[in-house]
Amino acid sequence: MPNYSKKPLLTNSDEEYAMLIEVTEEFLKQKIDKTAREKSGNATEIILRNHLIRRNLKVSMLPNVTIQGSKIKNDLLLLKNGVDPNQKTFSSDNVKMVIEIKNNAVGGKTLDNDKREDPNKMLRVKFNELEATTNVRNFAVIVFSETLLPPRTPYKWRFKEEVIGKENCKVLVARQMYPPGGLYIKSNIVEMLQRSR
Repeated sequence: MPNYSKKPLLTNSDEEYAMLIEVTEEFLKQKIDKTAREKSGNATEIILRNHLIRRNLKVSMLPNVTIQGSKIKNDLLLLKNGVDPNQKTFSSDNVKMVIEIKNNAVGGKTLDNDKREDPNKMLRVKFNELEATTNVRNFAVIVFSETLLPPRTPYKWRFKEEVIGKENCKVLVARQMYPPGGLYIKSNIVEMLQRSR
């Protein structure tokens, strides 16, 4: 679990900062030309995929990919070398890891008892089903930014490895701040940079 109190300062030369800026730019492109671009997935997914590819990682190229034996749609799959990344469905033998990409965590839909679904438990169910039906055993959740509530306490719906409850699942949170108005506004990212100094 990330230690937010020891998170390094965000600078404009960090890859993380570049990714956050690229997300805002991609979001604006999708907003302008939604029908043509929405087929490529959401902004955070596209930007993370591009950065992983630049690091020579073999990842699935299309959104909502599945693994044979399951109908569950996945954000991104880390693939073995030599696998064609442009498929919609992959053999489990070709998949190293299932990667879930989130802009930030939010509570799920409201249930009949007026409580909200816990996104951690929803992911546990998803990952357990994927593991049972496809035999893929490695999972990751990547969150671009997370909210801390005053006085610097974790957001209730924050993704946490211990709540997801799978030894073979890692949660990576890029930033502890989620700016008012979200990550899709460039001025918010600039403000995050200034506030982290």
